[in-house]
Amino acid sequence: MITETPMMRQYNEIKRQHKDALLFFRMGDFYELFFEDAKLASKVLGITLTARSKGEGAIPMAGVPHHAAESYIRRLIMAGHKVAICDQLQDPDEAKGIVDRGVTRIITP
Repeated sequence: MITETPMMRQYNEIKRQHKDALLFFRMGDFYELFFEDAKLASKVLGITLTARSKGEGAIPMAGVPHHAAESYIRRLIMAGHKVAICDQLQDPDEAKGIVDRGVTRIITP
């Protein structure tokens, strides 16, 4: 059985609201993409496709450093993809449990 972590539950809730966009999900110093978004971004951007966990419950994952995200986003937009930027809305040091996140920008071709 695959257990959904609180962070992946949060990701899935936000992704459901932005099904038509690649979701850049801020996690610390990186924007991470998961599932089909990760697979597509790894092909378009030439970045490494990894996985969150291993085995049967492995989730495809790819990420870019937040300080370099604009250039990656520009390349995705130029390739015709819509991107939703999901940022951390609170300081992780002040969070009790999972950090609040939300979409702060949607960028279209």
